[in-house]
Amino acid sequence: MKKKILCIVLILCMMLAFVPVVSQAAVTPHFVIINETLLPFNESTMPMVVGGDIFVPVNVLSGLNVWASGSAELELVRVFRGNNRFVDFHTAPGEAMTVNQDGVTLRWPHARRVGETFYVPIRQVSDFFGLTFRLIEIPDTIISERQMFAVRIISNSTINDPTAVGMNRDGIRRSYDHRFAPPPPPQHQPPTSGQPDVTTPPVPPPPVEEDLPPDYSDVTIYLSFYDLSAGSVGSILELLDTQAQYGVRACFFVSSEDIFNDPGMIRRISGTGHTLGIWLNEGTFEEYLRVSAILFEAAKVRTVIVSASEVAESASAMAQEHNLIFWDGAQSIVDYEGSSMATITAAIPRESGARGNLMFSGSEEAALALQGVYSYLQTNQFTIKRITETVQPISGAEY
Repeated sequence: MKKKILCIVLILCMMLAFVPVVSQAAVTPHFVIINETLLPFNESTMPMVVGGDIFVPVNVLSGLNVWASGSAELELVRVFRGNNRFVDFHTAPGEAMTVNQDGVTLRWPHARRVGETFYVPIRQVSDFFGLTFRLIEIPDTIISERQMFAVRIISNSTINDPTAVGMNRDGIRRSYDHRFAPPPPPQHQPPTSGQPDVTTPPVPPPPVEEDLPPDYSDVTIYLSFYDLSAGSVGSILELLDTQAQYGVRACFFVSSEDIFNDPGMIRRISGTGHTLGIWLNEGTFEEYLRVSAILFEAAKVRTVIVSASEVAESASAMAQEHNLIFWDGAQSIVDYEGSSMATITAAIPRESGARGNLMFSGSEEAALALQGVYSYLQTNQFTIKRITETVQPISGAEY
């Protein structure tokens, strides 16, 4: 009888060894950085490590224009980027396979599901969609108590890993302390004779100024773009689209050539809530009237906002004479070619109540620089706005 019971116990143990424990899988305390942006350090963003593979929640990929549609009932999640490229992950134990849009089965680790959250293997997903994935150790100058890592996923960035981590050092440290710092010991006052036992609640230490997050929310930064024929306006719009939920909009200064080259792009800019202004190459009122008519024909938009660089002085005088709103491009164009990110961000005003205009060209270099600049503005809580016809222009002395 004892042998029979022992056999039954052994069989049950063997069966349990093969039962998937996905529902009880635990997240791994790794930080996640998307391009240069540190995500919140919590269970909704932390990855899982299963069998040596790193899995991330599919929601963290939305900032890279990678989206997912999952069904707990069908035990299936589709991950896609664009309209024609996707992979289907099956999460059922008997159908642990991945199939691409051509019906080809991929030899990938299958997706995991914890509750209603799907996790996908980030190395394979990154390779498939042309992203870059790296696992970075956090330097002990930031966290010395234990070994910590950051999962960094990149779509388009000129910032190297040490710089990306350094830009987020304060956020990493605060997140770590919030999650792992032990609570202060209770301060217990021993009872005296004839008095009841009184426990004094712990008094939190006063905040240390250097540990407080930077807050430049009273500094307003206006984003604008010019030279839309440079070829990367689509990439810039995609980045701005991902931030639309935070109210991020910009102003695009267009020339007659920009409108003739791609009127559909001009309509897209206007249709997604961005402001259109006119870029002047001659600085004359006749040029403004000519481009204004072309813009109205292409996008049914009229604007009194103008800008210029080489002819800024004559364009400014013309704008004042004809009651137009002139933004001085010569004072605000971001010189990203050959400049480091530190040089660019150092030129951003920080005085309380200050305003600044960051004007980028539509080039590929500008699209890459914009990733880092925007991450810096967001991390330091600057207020980002678009130029409108009701906003007072910024003079050179003000910026």
